[in-house]
Amino acid sequence: MSLPLALDIALKLKASLATEVARSQESRAVLKTLDTPALLSQAALREAFNQHSAYLTSELAKHLGAFAQEHGLTDVSLEQIRKLVPFEGEQLSGVFAEVRSLSQALAELDEVNQQLAEKALTVVRAYVTHLAPRPAAYTRRGQHTEIASGTHSERA
Repeated sequence: MSLPLALDIALKLKASLATEVARSQESRAVLKTLDTPALLSQAALREAFNQHSAYLTSELAKHLGAFAQEHGLTDVSLEQIRKLVPFEGEQLSGVFAEVRSLSQALAELDEVNQQLAEKALTVVRAYVTHLAPRPAAYTRRGQHTEIASGTHSERA
């Protein structure tokens, strides 16, 4: 039967989301310190999480579709599953509720982390601007002039 497999996949998805929520909470410290290697590592871990979640979601859909076919249904809903197999339906409903909750928490953390990243980017841009300011010279049309970055010996 495909419903136990769907439940197992939903539990794996929930565990994966819980791990990603914890990792996203730790991202705040990394963003505040601008630890570049850690930021790149976290980005790679998020990409792996996204791919794994997409795979689990497609497998879950496949097994729920198989459950629907086994019972002669065209579509399947949690209500239909609870009517056909009450115990497993309640378990699946509970896991889905936790997945929704974790997904919402992850979305909120991502929003906060994005705001922190934008602030960090602003600080870095201001710092770089002060290290290498734009030239104060203008053309006849009021545009900034381009100054070659090389030295005289490099151009000779």
